[in-house]
Amino acid sequence: MKERHELILGQVIQAYLETGKAIGSKSIAEECSLQLSSASIRNAMSDLECMGLLCSPHTSAGRVPTDHGLRYFVDSLMQLDANMEAQVQQSMSDDGIDSGVMQQTLKRVSSELANITQFTGMVSLHEELYQDIQSIDLLAVSSQQILAVLMTTGGEIQNRLIPIDHRMSTIELQQLSAQLTQKLAHYSLAEIRQQLQHDLEIDRQQVHDVLEGLLDAVDQPKSKSDVMISGQRHLLDIPELSVMDTVRSMFKTFDDKDTLIHIIEQVEQDHSGVRVFIGSEHALVDMEEISMVLSPYEHHGKIIGTLGVIGPKRMAYDKVVPIVNCTANWVSRILGGKLERE
Repeated sequence: MKERHELILGQVIQAYLETGKAIGSKSIAEECSLQLSSASIRNAMSDLECMGLLCSPHTSAGRVPTDHGLRYFVDSLMQLDANMEAQVQQSMSDDGIDSGVMQQTLKRVSSELANITQFTGMVSLHEELYQDIQSIDLLAVSSQQILAVLMTTGGEIQNRLIPIDHRMSTIELQQLSAQLTQKLAHYSLAEIRQQLQHDLEIDRQQVHDVLEGLLDAVDQPKSKSDVMISGQRHLLDIPELSVMDTVRSMFKTFDDKDTLIHIIEQVEQDHSGVRVFIGSEHALVDMEEISMVLSPYEHHGKIIGTLGVIGPKRMAYDKVVPIVNCTANWVSRILGGKLERE
């Protein structure tokens, strides 16, 4: 694309993001640093319309960017606001962070994203990836059954009855409990099966029975992500989102969350950092005026959730993108540092 066309496209989009109105050639001529007449700018805007980057909402009106035009702007023209990192650091504080109240911390992150952007904040967490094993206790129930008690770092307890062929003494169960705890502590529930299969080599048949039963206990389908959403009402203050079909679809999406989880899965599979879904790109029905800026966050190098902002297609992407990126980095740092296991 010619430099002139890129400059005019950028000017139209910046003005549209600020005002929400169609932009005419006269307005661009007054703002544009190029010495161009309104006629030259109109011709360039017509070219951009032919490229599918601009469109005219009404006959004889100015132009607004299409989703394709906004995508080109975000990918190629936008300059990120460097001041947003300081704003995130000022809003977020490490004080009082505790691994035992991780849900509370993430709810706070969701709320802060909503407050900073004045849009809707969202945070998801895969609990089966974050919850690590703290201890494993084996207790005799009868001569043919033992009870496996798994406690996670988040305080969750899972119990499983395991059938055995040979009675095991209390001392044998205590020794095996200590061995399993030593080997499996610091692994998540989702990782334990692999560790049991590849790392434990114990010869006695009755111990194999215990391990097989323990494998069954942890070999469960992954639970759905827990998705926390804050600031939904901010979207009701945005004129283009006040259409009843849009409002109904937004709150249905916030309520059942299945479609959000599908988008979250896309973000986490890509491993590409911040993802921006503009308008129709997210395929949410009756929500073409909605955009989403999302980023995964990590725990010990492993993606365990996604956070971000849901707002109007007409959002200040140059500010929202660094806000989401800095927040994801902050959460990852907290999880890898201050929440380090004792």
